[in-house]
Amino acid sequence: MKIIIARILIFLSVLLLSCSIEETKPPQVTPQDTPDQILENSTIVLTIGGIKSTVIKANYLIKYEKRDVTLARVIQADFFDKEGNHTSVLTADSGFIHEQRQDMEVQGNVLVITDDGLKLETTSLRWDPKINRIVTDAFVKITKKNDIITGYGLETDSELKNIKVKKNVKGKLEELTEEMTTP
Repeated sequence: MKIIIARILIFLSVLLLSCSIEETKPPQVTPQDTPDQILENSTIVLTIGGIKSTVIKANYLIKYEKRDVTLARVIQADFFDKEGNHTSVLTADSGFIHEQRQDMEVQGNVLVITDDGLKLETTSLRWDPKINRIVTDAFVKITKKNDIITGYGLETDSELKNIKVKKNVKGKLEELTEEMTTP
């Protein structure tokens, strides 16, 4: 009886092992997946109508020309208004840049500081040139001097002048401007 049980256990073990071993194939690498360029300590300049709109510096860039996507790590981006005047600086851990479409999406420790002292902190942001807006669904914290506003989701212009926090808005305001007090 012990021999029969041992044979059954061996048979079941072989059956289970043969079912769990799968032949894995290496991922297919196509020419589309191979980067056209890999660059270190590089700069990308985006223009609108010949006027500099964004200067993006990254420690590491991987460019895919055919797909119009550049992967970037450790990003600093300077933004300029329609006249070419500097407006703000963005830093982020990583991002995607589409040079032809002139848009950008960044993630990880995103910080935007405007030249007039407004600070925006979040985990991700996306610049959409079609609507000329910066958008996110992530948690945001906006600080100017001692005023703090937090919430989820954000839509704003490129200069962070007209900011709309979408939900769960909380804040601490110490200095009310005339615009805020006028009905």
